[in-house]
Amino acid sequence: MEFLNLVVILVTAFLVLRRPQREKLAFRLLVFSVVLMVFLFSMATRTSLLPAVNY
Repeated sequence: MEFLNLVVILVTAFLVLRRPQREKLAFRLLVFSVVLMVFLFSMATRTSLLPAVNY
């Protein structure tokens, strides 16, 4: 899943650099990437014995 997130970020960067008219799509992909990161972080820390980010 982390690889998918990196691919989404790279596609977003490509769209911004090569096709500026597709800026709305790039922004939506970036928002999707952030939501995916938060989801993966919450799933990884849900079953942790220690509180999140305290170790």
